[in-house]
This record gives sequence, C-alpha cells and structure tokens, in this order.
Amino acid sequence: MKRATGEAVERLDAELSKDALQIALHEQRYEFALARIGAEDSVLEVGTGTGCFSQRALGRCKEFTGLEYDPGAYEITRKRLGGKGTLVRGDAHALPFERGSFSVIVCLEVLEHLENYRAAVSEMQRCLRGDGRVIVSVPYRKRGGPNPLNRFHVYEPGEVELVGAFRHSFSKVEVFYQFFEETRFMTFARVFHLRSVFGLDTVYRDLTEGTPLATARLSIATKPSGFRINLLLIASGASSALQAHRNR
Repeated sequence: MKRATGEAVERLDAELSKDALQIALHEQRYEFALARIGAEDSVLEVGTGTGCFSQRALGRCKEFTGLEYDPGAYEITRKRLGGKGTLVRGDAHALPFERGSFSVIVCLEVLEHLENYRAAVSEMQRCLRGDGRVIVSVPYRKRGGPNPLNRFHVYEPGEVELVGAFRHSFSKVEVFYQFFEETRFMTFARVFHLRSVFGLDTVYRDLTEGTPLATARLSIATKPSGFRINLLLIASGASSALQAHRNR
C-alpha cells in the first residue's frame, strides 16, 4: 500500500507476505473485485501497490491501466506485468485521464492513505463511463479518523461519511462488509470485553494468526453477522447533484 502524496510507505504483497490473515483478507477482496470485471471491460486500478491485483485483473479484461504514485511500487508492478497493459505514475487526487475513460475502476485499500480521499472519489467518478462501476475497499471504521496503530493510514473514513461522499458523486452505491463471522454470543463477549471469561481468546488469536479454521469464517456480504473488518462499496452513475453542477 502507499500514500498518494508523500514518500514510499506501507505495502503488503499478498504473494510474498508472511501475514496469513492479511493474505486471506486481501485474496477475498481481490476475488470480490475480479468477479465484477468482464472480458470487455476497460479497467483502471487506482493504487496498484506491488501489482498483485493488477496481474490478475490484466487477464480478466480487454484493457488494463494501473496508476501508482510510489516509484518503488511502480517498478515492482512494471516488472510483474511484463510489459502488458498500461502503467502510469500518477496521483489519485488528480487522475491523468480523460472524462469517461474506463468502464471499471478498482481502488482497494488506498483511500485511507490519502490526505483528501474525497478528491479521489470525485476523480474516479469523472473518469468512469456512464454505465461503469467503481469498486472500493477501506478498513472498516464507524467513525473516521487517523489510525493510531498505523501511521501510514492518514485518515480512515468512517462508514457514514464515506458512503455519503460516494452518494454525493454517484447515483447508486452498494455497501458491503468484510467480516469475521460470529455467533450472537461471540459478539456479546467481544463487545463487552468478556472473551477471556468465556474462553474465547483462542478463537480470536487464531484469527490474528490467520489459521485456516479462522479465515474460513471471513465473509463479504451486505448484512454482516460478526466483527467488521473492511467496508466495500460498488458505485455507479452520476448523482443528480453532480449532474446539475455539470449542467450549469
């Protein structure tokens, strides 16, 4: 991962990382996005990182373009793609593409690294075709703010504000959650900090360690039944407010 306006920062390479949980989470999000890419699509990936998703998307669509700000990540992606597709060094705040250039725009785990994520949302809408769709994922937060445990996450948008920002630009916004499935009892014990009392510490330790038994309980759905980890949005069309602004 990387920040769009700054020095080289956080990256996770799903093919080289030793973090089993993060690999499982990334792979599930990759599949979520790939399932929504068709053979005739023109795809833009905003923030390629080291190109793990780029490499897979390349074989799913008619045209692939990747945008990356960090020079180190850009070079890794360039080598990974082996001269296929198009790779551009650029800033998510000001995408260097014409209006309506792409039928699918994918932006996974990028917005939280930006100083102004709303500008990136607006830019993605501008570059999207009328019948296209944007697929985004960010860490789940009920309320927005910087992450005190991760200095690279400049600002993690809260759920309501992020959905609101997308609805300001897009006419249709679908909301999904990536979550760890829990029973109601497990959720109760977690929320009230009673996991150790009920002997559930091992369950969540297994999740942190990314054991197969734990990662099998990771899901993406519109109605989560457990611990929310990521927020995913699929957006399309131009909002009425945006259309009115453009017609002035």
